[in-house]
Formats: sequence, C-alpha cells, structure tokens
Amino acid sequence: MPTSPHAAAHFLSPRHASTRHDGLAACLLADSVLCRCSKLSLPRLLAHATCREVDAGTVICQAGAPADTLYLLMAGSVRLVSPAGREVADTVTRFGEEAACGAQYYLNSAVATSAARLLCIPHGATASLVRDNPRLKTALLLALASQQAERPLVSVREAGAAGGAAGYRAHAVPGWLLTILLPLAVLAFGARLGVTPGGVIFLAIFSATIVMWVFSLLDDYIPVLFALLATVLTGLVPVPVVLSGFASDGFLMALSTLALGTVVVSSGLGYRAMLMMLHRLPNRQAWHNVGLLVMGLVLTPIIPTANGRVALLAPFYVDMVDSLKLRRQGKSATRMALTCFGGTSLFSAIFLTSKSVNFVVLGLSSPQAQDRFQWMGWLHAALVTGAMLLFLNCIAGAIWLRNGERGRLSVRRVAAQRAMLGPINTREWAALAGIAFMMLGIVTSSVHRVQPPWLAFAMLFGLLVCGTLDKTELKEKVDWTFLLYLSGMTGIVAAFNHLGLDRQLGAALPDLGAVMRDNFSLFAVLLFVLVNLLRLMVPTNATAVLLATILMPLANVSGVNEWLVGFMILLFSESWFFPYQCSYYLQLQAINLADPMYDEKRFLRFNAVLNGARLLAVLASVPYWKWQGIL
Repeated sequence: MPTSPHAAAHFLSPRHASTRHDGLAACLLADSVLCRCSKLSLPRLLAHATCREVDAGTVICQAGAPADTLYLLMAGSVRLVSPAGREVADTVTRFGEEAACGAQYYLNSAVATSAARLLCIPHGATASLVRDNPRLKTALLLALASQQAERPLVSVREAGAAGGAAGYRAHAVPGWLLTILLPLAVLAFGARLGVTPGGVIFLAIFSATIVMWVFSLLDDYIPVLFALLATVLTGLVPVPVVLSGFASDGFLMALSTLALGTVVVSSGLGYRAMLMMLHRLPNRQAWHNVGLLVMGLVLTPIIPTANGRVALLAPFYVDMVDSLKLRRQGKSATRMALTCFGGTSLFSAIFLTSKSVNFVVLGLSSPQAQDRFQWMGWLHAALVTGAMLLFLNCIAGAIWLRNGERGRLSVRRVAAQRAMLGPINTREWAALAGIAFMMLGIVTSSVHRVQPPWLAFAMLFGLLVCGTLDKTELKEKVDWTFLLYLSGMTGIVAAFNHLGLDRQLGAALPDLGAVMRDNFSLFAVLLFVLVNLLRLMVPTNATAVLLATILMPLANVSGVNEWLVGFMILLFSESWFFPYQCSYYLQLQAINLADPMYDEKRFLRFNAVLNGARLLAVLASVPYWKWQGIL
C-alpha cells in the first residue's frame, strides 16, 4: 500500500473504468483545440479513448511522473497544483497536454476537487493525432504555457484562424462570372474571326484559363490543369500532343535544377559561400555592397526562385546594417537594401535556371531554339543585356545614394560563423560535385554530344543514388506544382500550334509582325509599355506566360527569333512600381516594417527609375544580337 498521494498517483484505482463511448464523441468535439482536427483523425482517436471515473481528492496525474495520457474533463472539477504546492489552475477542462507535446514528464499534478468523469487518451493515440494534424502540437503547447503563466497567452481560436485560409477574396465573384461569360462570348463570335471550329473551342478554353490567372482565382498551376483536361475531353488534339510537356527537355532540366538547388540550400553550401566571400573582401562600404551584390548574383543561377534568394540574403543585409552600425533609413542602409534586392532579382532573366518561368518560355520555343538556348547558350545570348543592367544599376546607386558614412563589418563575427559551420560536409561536397558536373558537361557538350537536360538528369540520379537527396526532400522541397505548371504550359502551346492558331495569329496581326521584323527597337519599346500596363493587374509569371504564348508563335511566323521575344518578355515582366506587384519585395518590406532600416520611399523611387534600365539594356543589346546572328 502506498504511503503518500504523490507516490500513489499512478497506482490509485478509479471507482470503475468504462469503455462506453456514450458522450465521448461529444466531449472531443466540445474541446476548443481538438475540435479543429481533421474529420478522419477524430473517429480514429475515439477508438483508443476510454472513460474513467474518480472520487474527490484523487490525484489523477502527478508532477514528475511519465506523461502518458491526455485527459479531457467530461463532468466534475479538477485543479492543477505545481510541484511546490502552488495552485496553477482552480478548474480545467483539459490537462496532461505534455503527453501530446512530446514531454517526458507531467509539469503539474491534477487533483479531482469533486467526483469527476474523465476521457483518457493514451500517448500512442495522441502521437498519431499530432502527426495527422501538424498545427495541433502548437495549439496544445500554447495551452500548456498559458496554464504555467496563469493567464491566456493567445486566443486558441484566434491562433487557429490566423493560420487558416484568408477567406473568399472580394474579386472572386466577378472573376468567376467572367470565367464563364468570356468563353461563351468566344464560342458565339469566334467564327467571325475566321478561326476553325476546333480553334474556337480551344480559344474559349484558353480564355477561361487567362481569366483565372488575371484574377488570381486559383494557384497558377490549377488553370493549366483545367486547360489540359478540357482540351483532352473535347478531343481537339491527340493526347500525346497535349501531354508532351511531361516528356520535354524543359521538364527534365527544371526537375534536376530544382533538386540541385534544394541540396545547395539544405546542405549549407550557399551560406558557407556567402560567409567566405564576406571574410575575404576589403572592409569598406563600397566593397560591402559589392560583396552583397556578388552573393546575390552567385545565388541567382543556383536557387530558381527570387523569393528563396531574398529569404536567404535578407538576414545578411540585416546583420550587415547592425554590424556596421549604419544610420537607420539613411542613404547607406538604403543603398545596401537596393544592392541586396538587386543582387537577388536583377539577373532573373539572364540565367536560365534563376527562375522557374524561364523554363516555361524555353519550352514554348521550337526544338531548334531549345537546343541552342540551354544554360550556356542562354547566358551567352543575354550577356550584354546583363552587363548593361549591372552597369546602369551600379552607376545610378553610386550617384543617387552617395554618402559619407563609414562602417566596419565585424570580421571576427564572420570568422566565428564560419568556424561554427565546421569543415565542408559530405552533402556540401556532393552539391559542389553536382554543380561542377553540370558546368563541365554543358561547356563540353559539343564534344560528347549529350544534351544538357540529360546531363542534368544524370546529376539528379547521382544525388539520389548517393543519398544526398532523400525521399522527403525530393517530395517536400522540390516545387512539384511548378513542374505541373511548366509541363501543362508546354502542352498548351503544342496544342495551340497543332491547331494552326500560330499561323492564323500571324495572319491576323500582320502589322505587329511587320514591326517586329522591320523595326525591332520600336517593337521593344511597344512591348515594354504593354508589359508594364499588364503588370498593374496581372502577376509576373502570368504576364510572361500570357504574352509569350501569343507573341512567340507570331515571332516564329514573322521570321524573328522567338527566344529573343520570350527573353524580352521575361526581362520586362520583372518591372514593378508598387509593392503589391512584387511578391519577393514584400519579404524585404516585411523585415523593414518590423524594424525600419532603409528609406522605403527612396527605395521605391530608385526602383521605378531603374525599370527603364531594362529597356535601355535591350536597346543596347540589339547590335550584339545582330552580330551573333540572333536578330
């Protein structure tokens, strides 16, 4: 017989145990946290739950005892007592959250203050529940912390709502109405444009897809899947044509590059490279900007998303402003913010692998153009444009944001960060080997005759075989929704060409085709204006894909290099004037709003003026493209 309540906590027998499920389901659904679990997980949980009745004064669970059960109060009252004897809560409806949060022991004792009936959930069942509902653990931890603090730290329902969906958007209703009405209008009047019946049906499908993009009714890849499904069901083109994107070179290249970028980031190689560069550069303001810019440019071809690059480089900007003790919202801090942002976004169209949508545009090109403008071919063709962009950006920054501030980066801090990383690990060596293999293979492709997409696929195979990229990373870190988007867009363009709509478009727009062919500089100016007008309403990727789908086939039938038109669309679609137009600037803006470091008005004015540098860079590249035989 135990001699104390503390020793007897887990050995006291309840008045009687019951496995009846009457009222158990209602108790689960009444709990403010558990009621938000998935509908499937709660019935599974009920199979493991039991009912227990205890007398007043019973110690239900003891502080310091193994946390093996989560309790819900069905009737009666229970109070929580700390190990020191202090009353933590005079009445609770749920306790023992430690069992679901992964804690080894209970933090408090639970004592029945009256006869009580409890719903008991064992640790194994709570572990499965947490796996099926990832947010549950956070909510239970907040509840447990609130008990310890003896006050609610956050409203559980508010926390759950914050993490949920943003709700139905105000523009959704007119967007969906237009999604229905515009295809009907195309079906009714499309024949008057001289388009074949099959072409009219396809244009109706594509018009609905465009409206979904423009109004952001769904994620970008879902309208593409709709277009594929509708095209297949209507039998307009053979299935192999519609699904050709899933067997394209662009799909292989994008998949392999995304996988390599995942390894570079998760292994820490990118972070190590940035620290090494900062450690070796001269400790002066101009060189600090150069270092930040070069770090962004190095990341650009490796990480195929501007959002990812900003997320990786922005902490360095914050650290540098703090370490150099720059004046908040001064010219020096603002110039460094522009350098950080420019380094991550300026060359998005210059490198093939710097942005996912670049692969989409490449996939819209002819097979000959795809062979020519792979990684090195793309860079070679865009070289002068990139150099002009960089030159204009640096000159404008040096003149507009010239200042006399002096700051010193803590070399010791950078050295300490490098020391904490330790020697290069196996995964970093594997990432380096993958990059070297890709670069060497592309440079020597004229010798071994293996196309870059297959080199990239071989690199991916090597990463998988060596275990450098595991199944979880391949499943969760690679952007499979983008790959669906890429393959779907390639299939849509293939269907567009199969139906002869590219030739009909060229015949319908003879003046634009003539301007494109006879006065390319004027066409560049017109395209720049058109893109910037569209960007006021349409997201970056949707703008690029929409215009590329229309203008690249027109370029092909007009005798103009289609890649060149696609490249200009990509370059111009990166222009933005207002924060809402640029998702990756919003990341930097959020950091600045939380702790103001740069002058946002000056930043936005500088960015607006520098948008014109994109047009100037294209016009300056025209002689180079003519010399290279591209134009």
